[in-house]
Amino acid sequence: MTNYTLIDGNSLGHYYNNSKPLSIGETQVQAIYHLLKGVRSHVASFQDYQPVVLWDGVSWRKLMFAEYKENRDRKETKNEIRMQEMKDAYKKQVPYIKKALRFLGIPQVWSLNMEADDLGAILTDRYTKTGSRIILLTGDKDWLQLVGPGVVWKDFANDRLVTQKTFQDFTGVETVRQFVEVKALCGDQGDNVAGVGGIGEKGAIEFIKQYGSVANFTNGVILDKSIDLKGVPKKYRNLVEDENKAITFSRNIDLVDLRTTARPAPQALEVDKGTPDADKFRQFCEILLFKSILKDFDDWISVFPAFRAPRQALAA
Repeated sequence: MTNYTLIDGNSLGHYYNNSKPLSIGETQVQAIYHLLKGVRSHVASFQDYQPVVLWDGVSWRKLMFAEYKENRDRKETKNEIRMQEMKDAYKKQVPYIKKALRFLGIPQVWSLNMEADDLGAILTDRYTKTGSRIILLTGDKDWLQLVGPGVVWKDFANDRLVTQKTFQDFTGVETVRQFVEVKALCGDQGDNVAGVGGIGEKGAIEFIKQYGSVANFTNGVILDKSIDLKGVPKKYRNLVEDENKAITFSRNIDLVDLRTTARPAPQALEVDKGTPDADKFRQFCEILLFKSILKDFDDWISVFPAFRAPRQALAA
């Protein structure tokens, strides 16, 4: 049985791209350099886990909600223009990152209509069925909904680890479903997904803590009459009194739930299993002047599964 680290390629890439610029001529290389070092550091610490890097395609959510992540392409303010320039610099580095990972023998997965977190959900569910343990290496909190038995979320940037036991302390709610409902209620500003209106993250968590779920609240008001709306704040009453709020909540569930039944099958799925080649990786590092990697090259690559020395058999 193999355990896996599922790595959010663009989450790491964008983070490292925002570090101090490193350039070869006019080409920035800081995302390449620091991502490789970051992946190596993790692999060295978790040698019982096979790393797999997941990349974003064009999200199927755009077909459901055209405004999805539209805010990320705006160039109206100085800050937005600067952010787009940084993104453009990162995009130029991605092919080099993929090439380096291929030479290190690290599998990479991409699908035309899937984001990395969609692929993470699919692979997590597939691998855990066979008893594998999973580490989710990302800075994206959307991946928290995949935490469960044998599955942990690891924030590489802040060195935070969330397990099934610490999930409530970190998120403020008890279950993955409740975490999804909180996001559906308050929306996701980063993805340009508006909430139902009038309910922020704090209010959404308080609502879920009190009622358990939107369905429980609705049933308590409409079916068994166990909830008297007279004492309920208007922002919560609107969930049963305003049909548009209910429609928005339902739409948001499909947008934020990584296991939603609305998720289509992956299209044009590509799996690069990696072609480990120490000589080509060395040449790659020489061209980009990655001297710290070249300094003790054999030791540097030795932590990766493709170059790892076989474990010595235990003495009889």
